[in-house]
Amino acid sequence: MERRLADLQQRLQSSTSNLWCKTLLNEINHLSSSLSNHSPIYRSHLTHQQLLSSIKTIQDSNIDSTSTELYRRTLANYLLLLSIHSHKLVCGILLDHVHHLKHHLNYWKHDEHSQFKIVEQLKTTFWFDHDRDDIRTTEKVKVLNNQEEKLANIIGRLAYTITKLEQQEKLDLNEIMNSTNELYNIVFDGTTVDYNTQSDLLDVIEVYSQILNSFDEFRSKLIEKIHLYERPTHLKRYLPYYVCFTALGFYTIYKVYTNKTGIMNYIFTTYESLKFFLNEHLILPLKTIYTSTFESNASENAYENSQLNYTNSKKILEEMLEEYGRQHASTLAQVNNVTVEEFLSTLHEHARNEDMNVVMKNYQQELNSPIRSALLGDLIKGILIQVQKVKVDGEGLIIQIDQLMKQNQINFSLLATIPAILIITFMSIATKNIVSDRLINRRKFDLTTIREQIIRRLREIEHILIFNNEIPAFIFDSKNLIIPESNRHMNGDQKEMMSYFTFGRFLSLIYELKYFTKQLKSKRMLSKEFNDDINLLSYTQLSVKQKLLIIQQIHHSYSFLVHS
Repeated sequence: MERRLADLQQRLQSSTSNLWCKTLLNEINHLSSSLSNHSPIYRSHLTHQQLLSSIKTIQDSNIDSTSTELYRRTLANYLLLLSIHSHKLVCGILLDHVHHLKHHLNYWKHDEHSQFKIVEQLKTTFWFDHDRDDIRTTEKVKVLNNQEEKLANIIGRLAYTITKLEQQEKLDLNEIMNSTNELYNIVFDGTTVDYNTQSDLLDVIEVYSQILNSFDEFRSKLIEKIHLYERPTHLKRYLPYYVCFTALGFYTIYKVYTNKTGIMNYIFTTYESLKFFLNEHLILPLKTIYTSTFESNASENAYENSQLNYTNSKKILEEMLEEYGRQHASTLAQVNNVTVEEFLSTLHEHARNEDMNVVMKNYQQELNSPIRSALLGDLIKGILIQVQKVKVDGEGLIIQIDQLMKQNQINFSLLATIPAILIITFMSIATKNIVSDRLINRRKFDLTTIREQIIRRLREIEHILIFNNEIPAFIFDSKNLIIPESNRHMNGDQKEMMSYFTFGRFLSLIYELKYFTKQLKSKRMLSKEFNDDINLLSYTQLSVKQKLLIIQQIHHSYSFLVHS
């Protein structure tokens, strides 16, 4: 088709002096550029309003239908492109309707197997709908199943028609007319028209205008057919729960009002606890880190004062030891078996080293007569020297501890902030996920639910492909039993193709799968590539075996399908 359109565009460009050539060339370029192999077979990049605008442009140009062969050939190509887009739009409408129909069908199937009817009885008691509630659940399931099968057959037929139209190497006007008659029959619910190769092409274009204008009515008729078999409204489904929650809400409000003093106290206590937690585990540690890093003058001054006090205390101790040694030089020299001169020569060194033996040896002898030594001797002086020694040792130890604390002050402060940082990090991640899912990516479900639904749809799609990989093909019936398919294509090159019904059901699963894959929106999960691979499954040109290989490639290429 691309080669034919390129040749036609070249001929039209050489005749752009004619208004109809220029108009048709612009419209053909517009419609052909909107066809893409990167989209599902049922997806058109044009809306029905854009197609109507294109038709109106053709009709307003007052093209003379008695023009040359080039005119008719050009109009036929425009009609082909218009037919492709119209078929895609109708196929999309039907797939969207089947998607919603399945919600109703799954609801009634679940209700059919439910063993507890009390809640359902409460619903119908509160909000009884004579037309709907009198129909049995089994009847609703049967009607919806029949409707789904009918629509699946139509969708499959439309998909194969789209493929035939897109793959026309040589323009087949008869095929275009047949597809137009078929599309008109689908949209207008059995109303038939009989256009053929002899029909005026402008009249056929007008038929497409009627089809496009009737889309809203077409949707309404589809909804009307299942109106009585739809699941109950949201309010009716959850009415008992709303009643219970409303009563519980009023009771909660009453209890809050009657105990408002205690609740206010609890709120105030919680606020104070939170304030204390933030102050102890965030504000004060950060202030300490800042002070230790940028404002260390105060701590350095305190350290210098402590060091000065220690030096003075140590100097006093040395003087006390030296003075005590000089007073008792003869006694201490005799105890140490040295001369007085030798003892005095080493006294200063002993005092500087804080050698308490200078005091303790004489102190030990004076303890033999403590009262006399306390009154007449130097027992008290010895005790005071020992006190000074304890003071010096204590100040030295304090300086070492202060130095150690100063070196690890930032580490302790960081450890204190860990609980607050963990809580803030958790809340930030939770907030970011909520904002990302609901506001930025606009996901209706969380990623875990989306992943589960994608796996379920891929599983069902793979079942259909496996059942149609060989002849005879198999399908699931309405009771989920595997049975041979009776209406399979068996003519010529259609032997390896799925039937209309099977391919329609296959496309509806692809549509549901795309509904969830569009919500991924994650570069990390390669969501764009994943959606492109899913699009390949919708094309009828690929065989069942090729599609099974694509499914295998999807499973081993995207790790989020395997690892949560």
